Amino acid sequence: MTLSWPSAPGVPARWLAHARRLAAQPEDAGALPSVAQSGLAALCGGQQPSPSATLLAVIEILSAPRPTLSAALAAAWCAAAAMGELAATRARRERPAAAANLAEALDPASGRPAFLTRAEGRSWRVQGEGRWIGSETGAPLLVFAHHTEADAVSAFLLPVDAPGIESDRTGPASGTARVDLSVGPGHLLGAAGQARDAMLRSDALRRLAAAAQANGVTLAAYAQAAGALPLDDAAPSLGAQELAVCASAFAAARALLHEAATAAHAGQNIRLPSAMALLSAGESAERMLAAAMKSAGASPLADPAALQALLRARHIHQATAGTQEAQTVLLAGGIRPSLSPTASRTSSAMPHAPNPRTAELPDRVAEILDAAADAFTQQTYDATTLDQIGDALGVTKGSIYHHYRSKAHLFTAVYQRALEMNIATVEPIARQPGARAIDRLYRMAYAHAMQVMKHLSYQRVAVQGLESHLMGRINEEQRARLDEVISLRDHYEELFVSVLTQAIEAGELPRQNPRLAAKPLFGAINWTTMWYQPRPGETAADRERLAAHLATFVLSGLTQAYQPAAGTQADAPADAAHPH
Repeated sequence: MTLSWPSAPGVPARWLAHARRLAAQPEDAGALPSVAQSGLAALCGGQQPSPSATLLAVIEILSAPRPTLSAALAAAWCAAAAMGELAATRARRERPAAAANLAEALDPASGRPAFLTRAEGRSWRVQGEGRWIGSETGAPLLVFAHHTEADAVSAFLLPVDAPGIESDRTGPASGTARVDLSVGPGHLLGAAGQARDAMLRSDALRRLAAAAQANGVTLAAYAQAAGALPLDDAAPSLGAQELAVCASAFAAARALLHEAATAAHAGQNIRLPSAMALLSAGESAERMLAAAMKSAGASPLADPAALQALLRARHIHQATAGTQEAQTVLLAGGIRPSLSPTASRTSSAMPHAPNPRTAELPDRVAEILDAAADAFTQQTYDATTLDQIGDALGVTKGSIYHHYRSKAHLFTAVYQRALEMNIATVEPIARQPGARAIDRLYRMAYAHAMQVMKHLSYQRVAVQGLESHLMGRINEEQRARLDEVISLRDHYEELFVSVLTQAIEAGELPRQNPRLAAKPLFGAINWTTMWYQPRPGETAADRERLAAHLATFVLSGLTQAYQPAAGTQADAPADAAHPH
C-alpha cells in the first residue's frame, strides 16, 4: 500500500529540510531541547513570524522522532504569539521576552481558572496552580489570570525564580507551577484586563500544535503498520483493509488541521475549528496506533521498539493541549441547538426573540443560578458575594468562576434565565393560531403570574432591573452582554404589546395606546414579587386561583369598563399617552 502525505502547500522547502535534519538526530533523553539552539526560534519570533502552516508542518515532522523538541516548539510558538499580540497593545512598545514557558489558563479537569488576580494598590496579587509547557530553563512564566471581581483577564510575565513561585518539572517539556506573589505593573503584558482574546487565541494555537503532533505520530504509526503487512497476499489482507480505513480517517483529520491553520493565519476565530482538528487528529492517532500494534503482534517484520517510542511520544504530547475529554467539552459547548420560529404558524406581526437559549441547563449551572437568585433577593446586590453563593452550594468560589467570571456576569445570567423561562412559557401562547387575541392575552397574563410564583427568586431579580445595579460598574464586554439581555426583556414586552395591538385592531378591546396599556399590566402582576410568599400547605390549585384572579383583574382594566364621570378625571400630563 503506497500513499504519500505531502505537507501543506506553501511551506518553505528550507524549513521542511531543516526539520527533517533535526528529526534524523537522536533525542538526548537526559538533556532538555532548546528551540533557539535547534535553529527554530526564527519560526516564532521576529517582526513577521512564520505562517501557522509552516509551524505545524515542522511540529508534525518532529513529533515522532523528536517529541520533546516538538513540544518545546509548540510552547514557544504559542507563548510568542501571545506576547507579540499583547506587547503591541502597550503604550510603550517594550520588546517582549525572547522565550517563555506557557501556563494553562484553565484547569483541564475542572475547567476552572487556574490563576486568579486582584489589584493591591498599584500592584497585582497573582495566585493559583496550573500546568505549563516549554523547555527553556530559567525562562519566565507566561500566566493568564482571571480577575476575581471583574469579568476580565490579565497576562503576566513572571520570573520563575521569584519568591512566591514554585515550579516542578513533571515531564521533559512540561511542569506544574504554584504561584502566590505580588508583582508590579512592569510584569503586566498589555493593558490590565485586556488579555482575554490573547488567552483564547493562545489556547487555540496549542490545540493546533497538539493536532499536528498527533498527525506526526499517525504518519509514523502508518509507516510501521504498512511495513509489517505481508507482501505475498493475492488479495488485501484484513490488516491492510483496516489500515486503509485508518488512512482515510487520517486524511480527513489532516485536511481539518490545514483548514484551521489557514483560518489562523487569516486572523479568524479558530476556537472551535482548533478543537475539531485536535479531536479528529487525536482519534486518528489512537486508531492508527492500535492498528500498528495489532499488526506488530502478527508480523515478524514489526519493530516493537519503534512502536514503544511512538507511545512515549504520544504521552509527551498530551501536555501540549490537555486531554481529549477537555476538547470534547469545549466543542460540545459550541454546539447549541437554536430555537427556530415556526414561521408557518406565526403572525408576521409577532416579534422574534434575539437568540434565546433552550430551557434545559446543565445541573451545575442550574444549581449556581438557583443559589445566586436566592442570594440576590435575600440580600442586596452589593452585599452578595460569590463566596456566599459558593457556601450555599458547598463549593469553592473557583467552581463558580468556571462558569461566571464575575458577580456582574452572574447577576446578568440570573436575569437572563428569568426572561428565558418567561419567553419559553408565554411565546407559544402569543403565537397560537386560531385563538382570539384577547383570549391569548388573558392566558399570557395568567402564565406570567404563574411564572412569578413558580420562580419567585428569579422574578424578583428581574423586577429589580439591571441598569440600577450594573450601570457604571461594567466594562465594554459586560456592556455588550447586558445589551443582549436588555434586548430579551424588550422582546418579552413586545409579545404583550403585539397581542394587545391585535386585540385592539380586532375590536376586542377599546382604542388605546397598546404600549402604555402594557405598563400597568406588568406592574400589577410583577408587584406580586413584593407581597407573595408561599404559605404552609399552599397547593398548586391555590396558585392557579391567584393567577386567574390577577389575569382577570388586568384584563378588566384593559376593557375600560369604568369611565369616570365628566369633571371627576384628574388632569393628566399632556404626554401621558405617549410614553417613551
